[in-house]
Amino acid sequence: MKEIRVGQVGAGFISEVHNKSLKTLPDVKVVALHDVDEERGKSFCRKFGVPDFIKSFDELSARKDVDVITLGVPNYLHAELCIKAAQAGKHVICEKPLALTNEDAARMIEICRNQGVVLGYAEELCYAPKFVKAKEIVDLGGIGNVFFVKQAEKHGGPYSPWFFQADSAGGGILMDMGCHSLEFCRWMLGKPAVKSVYCQADIFAYKDIIELDDHVILIVEFEGGKLALAESSWTLKGGMISIAEVHGTKGVIHANLLQDGYGLKVFSEEGYGEEDFDKAGSMGWHHPDWEWLWQNGYPQEMADFVNCIRNGGSPIESGVDGKVILEIMTAGYLSAATGKKIEFPFNDPGGYKTPVEIWMKARRNK
Repeated sequence: MKEIRVGQVGAGFISEVHNKSLKTLPDVKVVALHDVDEERGKSFCRKFGVPDFIKSFDELSARKDVDVITLGVPNYLHAELCIKAAQAGKHVICEKPLALTNEDAARMIEICRNQGVVLGYAEELCYAPKFVKAKEIVDLGGIGNVFFVKQAEKHGGPYSPWFFQADSAGGGILMDMGCHSLEFCRWMLGKPAVKSVYCQADIFAYKDIIELDDHVILIVEFEGGKLALAESSWTLKGGMISIAEVHGTKGVIHANLLQDGYGLKVFSEEGYGEEDFDKAGSMGWHHPDWEWLWQNGYPQEMADFVNCIRNGGSPIESGVDGKVILEIMTAGYLSAATGKKIEFPFNDPGGYKTPVEIWMKARRNK
């Protein structure tokens, strides 16, 4: 089996997740990492046993011992770095959202296709075992003809300050977590064509510090009369939820991805763990997330990408899927700005650097 050699970009939380997930796969090795913060990057390399810290992205993408590059960086960098990596002949695993404009997303897909490299779209919900089992039941006809899917992703706010910046993130909760809900629904329904999008967005918990959406409800109508309702929020205090309902003509599925720490509950007076953050988080009653990576689908996601890199084919979640979701989110901001349902095929209004600008400008003018 050919060894797949990985170069990582970014030394934040999601790169840690990627690194740990890649280590579960046979004949896959992370050989180098680049981060704009040299101290942080070198610390990451020491912690995770990455042999080389690389000071520049161009140097990383030029290395002959790198087959694939993972992008765990702020959203505004996705298109630029993906295109550079593909032009250097590297496969790309890109975090969500795929890009900030539909034009950039199309360029990423085209260049990767022309270069013959895989563009994997890192949407882990479609690989999470609990959700995969729900999809298997749907595909077996277990609940009849599925006509409605509802999914919610909620927590108390992002872990890094750049998520609060329109220029770096491209939007608020819709771009952060709404993309998960939307692709979950689309995937569960068999990825039908979109007919229309209607969205309501507002700011509740963070209205004194940001102009970005922190609570969004979005309805998607698909071909064949199928409907999806995606709800995403930064306003949920004290935890995180990822829940779904799938309605069919002969049954229904309820799936709660994070329910009660997957069934494990612990009380610890002093806490435990090797780091202060881990110890503090494990004091009192809590629900340890055993096998967190696997339960959330990250190793399975990486295994799919690596398999396509080795053997050809398109991953379950590709750049094409990422572009569809970006179009839905952009249409969502346009709908929230105008109060109207947006029909598809989507007529991109253009003239924006980030999708959320469409909504922000309308909000300022009220």
